[in-house]
Amino acid sequence: MKHLIIVRGGGELGSGVAHCLHRAGFRVLILEQKKPTATRRKVSFSDAMYRGETEVERVICHKAKNLADAQKRLKKGEVMMIADPEAKSVAELHPDVVVDAVVAHENHGMKKDMAGLTIALGPGFCAGRDVDVVVETGRGHNLGRLIYEGYSSKDADHGNGTVGESPNIEHLVFAPAEGRVEMLRTISLMVKKGEIIGHLHTKDEQTVEIQATIDGVLRGAVYDGIKVAQGQKIADIHPTMGQEECYTISDKARCIGGSVLEAIMAWESKRSKHRFFGR
Repeated sequence: MKHLIIVRGGGELGSGVAHCLHRAGFRVLILEQKKPTATRRKVSFSDAMYRGETEVERVICHKAKNLADAQKRLKKGEVMMIADPEAKSVAELHPDVVVDAVVAHENHGMKKDMAGLTIALGPGFCAGRDVDVVVETGRGHNLGRLIYEGYSSKDADHGNGTVGESPNIEHLVFAPAEGRVEMLRTISLMVKKGEIIGHLHTKDEQTVEIQATIDGVLRGAVYDGIKVAQGQKIADIHPTMGQEECYTISDKARCIGGSVLEAIMAWESKRSKHRFFGR
């Protein structure tokens, strides 16, 4: 399929990339796990896996019934999502570009020969070996920088919800135990430090309170009812963000989306020149 771009991961950054590419006129298919664990759900297409479809800034992503359904609707210009965390569909679809937006800090099966152009966000990849291009995801001067040789920064704020994400992670809420999450507060509500924002129901039928770590806006939380592991990020509280900002793509996601688009257009421009001059 021509002009097809596959994005692995429909979380905050992957959705920012998918949104940008769709608006630029590309066909976009997002590969997700069956039960995504993104917390910034109001700006993540991953919720389509639970709800059938979800909307981010006037762009709707639909969950496909199967691969054939996805292909049919992609031709109509719809943003589609399927459950395929191992990216098995890549071999069948032959996309022009594959973007790894899982942001797991390690390579989960991404290979340079998966498509004409392969791009990865953040650490865990070597540009020129694992993929063609790595996009810097660490906040600061180099955010969004395209790396064609070597690695991205490994000690900056990569925003994946793990310890080491930033100098101060008290805004993140982690699961106190393994179990099923029951959220009592919805995204965009103001919460106070120590306030009970949810319950975690363990395997032994115990109920553990989930408390807010700081005062602020609950800007993200995992899907209600999902099972999580102990220590997994389940919520995100921002001390200064306005409630309306919970529903709009962040500056970071927009920057990275623009960088991915730049990498694709530069690659396409180079291909076009080679075809024109017969090289």
